[in-house]
Amino acid sequence: YSDKMPKTGPAAQQPRTVAVSRFLDERGRLFGKVNVVDLLVLLVIIAIVVFAVVRLTGEASKTVPVRVTYVVEAVRQATVDALQPKGTVRDNGGTVLGKVVDVVVTPTREEFMTPEGQLKAFDSPVFRDVSIVVEGEGKLSGSTVRIGSVPLRVGKKVTLVGTGYEVQTVIMSVLWGNEAVK
Repeated sequence: YSDKMPKTGPAAQQPRTVAVSRFLDERGRLFGKVNVVDLLVLLVIIAIVVFAVVRLTGEASKTVPVRVTYVVEAVRQATVDALQPKGTVRDNGGTVLGKVVDVVVTPTREEFMTPEGQLKAFDSPVFRDVSIVVEGEGKLSGSTVRIGSVPLRVGKKVTLVGTGYEVQTVIMSVLWGNEAVK
């Protein structure tokens, strides 16, 4: 009598053998050995490592002479006196940027409103603007020149640290290669 009864319930279920494909089994393993998710995670890790190695080594860079003009604005005479065209300068991270070859001091221009309501520019009796020219060696990679980890771009703010001074400057010009040695 029991062989004529329909088999129902958990004990009555037959094991299913479903072939998902020739490569994947029913548990999602590749060739029955490797889980597909594990394989994808491994591929992502390899891609990240390759990207990091390529990014850190970068393109081949060559060493070129660099001439950079930094400008510090509105400083008092004590700072002007400390800025001499001698010695080496570093950034605030300790990277040697090069040797100071020239320092040009000009009066800071200030604007005042006249009693007539016009705006006039006058030389400041107290403050000076200072251009500091530094020559060094940089690495040229593509169109970017770097000294150490410092990219040299016009408009970039750089702290110059020299013997007896530390000033906030802005890069006003960057020359490299043949232009830097003229």
